Amino acid sequence: MKVALFLNIIKPGVFEFARQVIDKLSLCGAEVWLPKSYAQDLAGARAMFCAEIDDIVASCDVVLAIGGDGTVIRFAKHAAKFEKPILGINFGRVGFVAGIERDELNKLELLVAGKYRIQKRSLLEVKVHTNGGVEDFWAFNDAVVYKGESAKIVDFSVHFKGNEVYSYCADGVILATSTGSTAYSLSAGGPIVDPELDCILLTPVCAHAMFSRSVVFPGDNFVTVKANARDRTGVFLSIDGNNVLSLDEPDAVEVHSTPKKVNMVTFGNKNFYKRLQEKLVGKYH
Repeated sequence: MKVALFLNIIKPGVFEFARQVIDKLSLCGAEVWLPKSYAQDLAGARAMFCAEIDDIVASCDVVLAIGGDGTVIRFAKHAAKFEKPILGINFGRVGFVAGIERDELNKLELLVAGKYRIQKRSLLEVKVHTNGGVEDFWAFNDAVVYKGESAKIVDFSVHFKGNEVYSYCADGVILATSTGSTAYSLSAGGPIVDPELDCILLTPVCAHAMFSRSVVFPGDNFVTVKANARDRTGVFLSIDGNNVLSLDEPDAVEVHSTPKKVNMVTFGNKNFYKRLQEKLVGKYH
């Protein structure tokens, strides 16, 4: 088996931990490949290095990401591009989308032996329509349209199948996958959605209304959000916490589910609801 290994390099101790992972994988008979930028910090490790991330992922059998949820999400989109399974090792705080914890390296033996299950997770394709054309992104958690720091009021209009269905005066609008239902959307009061559901979850942020609830749309169609900042000081788009773009008033953000899926590696019988209890309920009580 050929394993592509990626790290969150700003995490203290991550290179020392990566050496343990590389040693474990090598003992199991796996060939480990990493980006060339790690070579100096992992000098002497039993691994191969390549300059291009896409080249590593395209030629591997499985992707392994060490870090927090952000790291797993980033490389999950690379894995989805080439239809490769991905396993995250939690080296952060919550690590909700990671498959194993840092003290569970024995499960790498199961990974190399092919004794694991795949859970398919949806991605959103995000199209930003501007006067200059269309820009495309993928979102594993969410796409957020939000007001700038000095914007006083923003009116958001939400269209489904091309027809306006909701309007909000709010700080922002979150468009999330079912996986992203446990991220920013949850903090904004949205519901928890089973990750196997293919849907688009819309959650307004700090809406100026007495009754403003999340809406779950079917994933096989598209939702469009347009924003008008009344003082014209800025509206922005964030994809999975990154890729921030400034939006002008005519711009529209269109999202829909993409046929591409993230193939998440899981072990044993631990299901989503058990993990929810461990990570998001028990952790903070």
